[in-house]
Amino acid sequence: MRKRRPVLLLAMILSASGCSLFHKKSPQQQYTEALMRGNSMEASQVWLHMSPDDRMKFARGEGITPDKQSTQKDVQQMLMNHANDSSEGSSSAEQMPTPLGASLKQLPGAESN
Repeated sequence: MRKRRPVLLLAMILSASGCSLFHKKSPQQQYTEALMRGNSMEASQVWLHMSPDDRMKFARGEGITPDKQSTQKDVQQMLMNHANDSSEGSSSAEQMPTPLGASLKQLPGAESN
């Protein structure tokens, strides 16, 4: 029994440290998560400690894992909502007056209804 204790203790230490070794977040992921939390100070510190290669990877979207909470259906629904909003927005641009009170219908050569 005495010989097993050190082996078990060593196994527990290795398994606990192994989690942090293999699941360490990339600098890109740390930067993104800090920005999403609204922690700009942490984000700027992560950015300052990133290498130029890490910054290029961030620009290409490498090293960032998607949020586990959003599923593919959620993403598709958001894209559909965005497409609907943008298509509705184009027709309302004709009716929206400018801050000066003018509208697109008042332009010279515009058809009057």
